[in-house]
Parts: sequence; C-alpha cells; structure tokens
Amino acid sequence: MKVLLLSSPVVQLDFDRIARLPNLGLASLAAHVDDLCTVHVADIHGLKNHRQYVEKAVKGYDLVGLTAMSFQYQEALALASIAKEAGAQTVFGGYHPTLAAEEIGSSPDAKLIDYIVRGEGEATFRELVRAKLADDIFQDIQGLSYHRMGDLNQEMVHNPPRPLLNVEEIRRPNRDCRLITRGFYSFDVPIDSVETSRGCTQGCKFCSINLMYGRRFRRFSIERVIDDIRDAEAHGAGSIFFPDDNITLDPKRLERLCQAIIDAGLTHLRYKTQASASGIASSKQLVDKMGEAGFDGVFLGVESINKRNLEFLGKGKMSNDAEKAVQYLHDNNIIVSTGLIGGNPDDDQEDLWENFKLARRLKVDFPIFYISTPYPKTQMRGELEDMGLVTCNDFTKYDGLHANLKTRHLSQEQVQYITWQMNARYYDWQWLRYNKVKKLYPRWFAREMKRLAPFYARRKLELALGRRTPRDFFQEDLASGELCKGVV
Repeated sequence: MKVLLLSSPVVQLDFDRIARLPNLGLASLAAHVDDLCTVHVADIHGLKNHRQYVEKAVKGYDLVGLTAMSFQYQEALALASIAKEAGAQTVFGGYHPTLAAEEIGSSPDAKLIDYIVRGEGEATFRELVRAKLADDIFQDIQGLSYHRMGDLNQEMVHNPPRPLLNVEEIRRPNRDCRLITRGFYSFDVPIDSVETSRGCTQGCKFCSINLMYGRRFRRFSIERVIDDIRDAEAHGAGSIFFPDDNITLDPKRLERLCQAIIDAGLTHLRYKTQASASGIASSKQLVDKMGEAGFDGVFLGVESINKRNLEFLGKGKMSNDAEKAVQYLHDNNIIVSTGLIGGNPDDDQEDLWENFKLARRLKVDFPIFYISTPYPKTQMRGELEDMGLVTCNDFTKYDGLHANLKTRHLSQEQVQYITWQMNARYYDWQWLRYNKVKKLYPRWFAREMKRLAPFYARRKLELALGRRTPRDFFQEDLASGELCKGVV
C-alpha cells in the first residue's frame, strides 16, 4: 500500500514571502504509518504549478491525504478530484474537515472524500491504514468518518470522537518521507517546525483549538524536543519554529527548554514561536533566557487594546501585558509580530484605528491587522450570527484578512477598506527607522526593499498624476489576495 500526504497549496501570500514552512502535522502522520506502508509527504504550497505536480505525483498511490483550513478547503476538493481520477482513495483531515465533518458528509463534496480523520490524527490514521491493509471494518475506529459499505453515494457515518492522545506515545515526525525538501525558509534561512506542546486552556471565542483538543495543555518531554531539534537541523534547518498552540501557558517550562537548548549547544540556530502577551509579560527572566537561547522572532496574540473588544474575543485584560511583552522582547533584539483584530460588533472607524496607533506606539516590527472571522463552530460565529453581522459564507475568504462581516457601525466593505489602509500606512519611513528586521536580516531586508520600491514608486506616481485613486489600488489588491500592500 502506498500513501501520499499533501499539504494545502493555498497560503496567505503576504506572509509566504516572510516565512514558508513544511507541514509538520503530515510528517507526524507519516511517522505513525511508515512501518505499515510506503508513505510520502509532498509540501506543495511553494510550487507554481501545484496541480500539474499533483497530477503526476498521485499516480501509483492507493490513498491520498489532504489537510485543510477553511480557506483552503475548496482547493483541497480540487486536488481530491485529481486523486480520484488517478484511482486513489482520499482522506481529509485538519481543522475544517474536523469541525464541518457532518455538513461535509451530507453534501455533494462527500463524493470526493472517502474518509475524514477528525481531530488529533495520528492514532486514527494509523488504525485506518491498518484496517485497509487487513480489509477490515471501520466502525470501531474512533475519530473516523467514512461511507457505509464504501459507497460514495451514501452519507458518511461518523464514529465517536477519539480521546486525546498520551503525548509520550506520539512518535517524532518522519522528515525522511518528504518529497520536496527545498524552498522552506524564514528570512532566507532554511526552517522547520518542532512541536513542544499541544492545546490551550484559554477560552478565546474566535479560536478553533479548543474544539480540536479541548481546553487541555499537554507537554512533550524536553528531551524529545531537543532530539527533534537535532533531527530538524540534520535535515537542513537553520531556523526552528515552535508552532505550539500556546507555548507560554507554562513560562517556567519554556525557560527550562531555553536552558536545555543552551546546554545542548544549539544556540547557533534561530528560534521563532507564537505566544500570549500575558505569558511573555509574566517574566523578564524568561525573555532574557529566550534571547540567550537564540530566539529572534515572536508572534504575540495581542488582539486589541479596546477592553470591550477583548471581552468579546474572550481575551480579558491584555493592553498592559502587550506593552510590557513587546518591551521585553525588543530588549533582547527579538522581532515582534502582533495579531490585532478589528471588525468586532461595536467597532467604528476610530476603534479600528486604535490597533494601528497601538502598533505604532509599541514600534511593532510586523503588525498583522486581522479582521474578526466567524470560523465554523466557534463561539464567536454563533454570537455574530445571532447579531446578524455575518455577511459572507464563502470559506475561501476565511483567512483572517478578508472581511466576512459587518459591524453595527460599518459595512463589510468599510471594514475591509479601513484595514487595508492601516496596512498601507504602517510600513512607511518611520517603520523603516525602527524595525529590527533590517538589523537581524539585512540581506533579506535589502532585497525586499529593492523588490518593493519600484512597485510603490509606480503607485505614488499614478496617484500624483491623478491616473489612479487609493480605491483603485484597494480593488486591485483585493482581487489578487495580497491585502497587506496598499500604498505608502
């Protein structure tokens, strides 16, 4: 039996130029079936002609796996169609297929999907492969959705969910099974991901993590993490991203991990992660240790300075934490990116611009001005639907950058345009002076400035000559999906 696992080719273009990572989840799945069958992973999101690649790659495989978030789901269906034409069965996994399994199973989409692995996939996927090899039944496989009698014309059967796994039993990712090993980087440095924990105990209303894993926090042993860092380096990584759902839930453990990295002589690598502002702000000692270990980039979930919005998002009091967290990170020459969410129910134009002013005041290196997104099954979606504020159910636009709602004071188009303006205005001469990227990654920064300078020069000239308006550029960027461009 031959298995091919495909990452989604659909990415957020603006972010892809800063960092492009191989899919860690698929490498983890592969590690749990590589003793049962031949398995390969193809990270196709860096390819220009991914459909042509898939048409050739799927030949000879019995089972093709696809993972998808909401905005990636439609393209996953297109790739599933290619796999079906080649004679393979398909299995879907990831956030969107998990949360929308019942809807998918009773829709026409189900004819392209033989199985759905819901939630944490390692054990379920292994049991699926095992059952197929033994020509066995699927009814006892927890976390699996499938067609009764294998008939694609029938609605799917959804087995009971699988309890969370014991992390001690989860195997390290198999990076040897990757078919595509080049093109993954962060600021031009080859990068890979290493998982240190799973889950989050916080109750952010916009987040799907709790729906996948419950409100639990499970830790891998630090020894396993160090071994996995070494394996990632052996496979070419010069930079490591920790994709944990909330790595700072246990600040003392993160500090111990940093010390372990130092003791293991791995400080020559560059480390990046995402973290809560409160976790980072809780300990200057922790952040100092992160700097000593080699961390040079942190994404902070700040979300908003507006207390009303923080309450709506389920974040509590965060504004003071944000200021302290950014200062601690900058003191250690760590690049700070922040997620700032606008388009909440009571937001007006001034409320949206509050996030811009906060990012400017804190001198954030890469603020990401997100728009509230009603992801399927989240608490926030239910509340926004009850308020009548959800305006779009096209999941291809559910990427955090497209407006899919209105507020009580602003239309969907106004929310989108104001957010585009914030991105347009932030990256100006003032930003050029204070951002830390140019110091830490001067070659990447110089190349990007060289690439972007003619683009912005043309736009400014067209504005000055009256040939185009900001609205014209807005519509152009909206059509291309590159919503962080704008015009300075």
